Amino acid sequence: MSDQNPNPTGYFVFSLDTELAWGYFDLDARREATFSPDGSRERKSILRVLDLCNEFGITGTWALVGHLFHKKCVHCEICPVLEWKGKYRSFEQIYDTDHPLWYWGDLVDHLLACDAPQEVAFHGYTHDIFDERTMSREKARVEIQEWLRLAEPLGITPRSIVFTRDRVGHLDLFKEAGFTCYRSDVKLPIYFRTKYGGSLIKSVDHILGLSTPPVYDLEVQPSGLVNLPTSQHIFAFNRKLETMLDNANLPTLRLRRIVKAIRKAAAEKKIVHIWAHPWEFRTEKDFEKLRYLLRHAAEEINKGRLRSIGMAELADIALTR
Repeated sequence: MSDQNPNPTGYFVFSLDTELAWGYFDLDARREATFSPDGSRERKSILRVLDLCNEFGITGTWALVGHLFHKKCVHCEICPVLEWKGKYRSFEQIYDTDHPLWYWGDLVDHLLACDAPQEVAFHGYTHDIFDERTMSREKARVEIQEWLRLAEPLGITPRSIVFTRDRVGHLDLFKEAGFTCYRSDVKLPIYFRTKYGGSLIKSVDHILGLSTPPVYDLEVQPSGLVNLPTSQHIFAFNRKLETMLDNANLPTLRLRRIVKAIRKAAAEKKIVHIWAHPWEFRTEKDFEKLRYLLRHAAEEINKGRLRSIGMAELADIALTR
């Protein structure tokens, strides 16, 4: 790669794993402890995040589980969920129902109605995991084809992949299907991953704002797809400590690291990529955190030093160089 950065500005990417209960289809106890019974809280969170994107002119890449395109169970000819019968309690909530934690047929209408352009990306048809050790090529094809089948009537042609649980796999099948890019997880520094106090070191670092999440340049992978790694998961922080900071009216204290990355990407014309699950914004303090981050991104955008962009459009820039 050339030492001279060809980017006219830095780039701000904001991806959102939009899955409702599908993200925990195989974790019954955790799912039931996490979500509201009727999905109302999670739906409101998604719409509020979308409103904030609109307010600050931010393009979000909304990675949708394909089954959310449905308004209710329609007994599809190909139904991967049938394999869950007797295995997960989620089957009883999904099959032959219109449960609002598992179906949201007009969600795309909200995304497309936003003044700030929003991207719809692939996040699995059922949120099954694309681990090549456990998912066959045929099953991967079904996940891809069924997602595309539901998206086509809505005028959606996805080109970005956000892999479920960050397990990257079957890239050749995605390339055949017309996808151009995917998101990979950030690799934490070794001192965060060590079992000897790594969690404590990470918490202290976030609170004091010592390190800066990684920013990076565009690069096409040998697969022919563009990898757009994350810089920081917004909620990669101990929730109990977070609650303590919120109660002390310091909700944005630990976010100074991410702001440093936003400013660094703007100054060095590189990419900063933050992400979250929309349902993770559960309190007013959580939305205050998002407003804080988007405001700082918007300041750099208004200075002409940063551009808000979806994953697919950013991949197009890399592929046309």
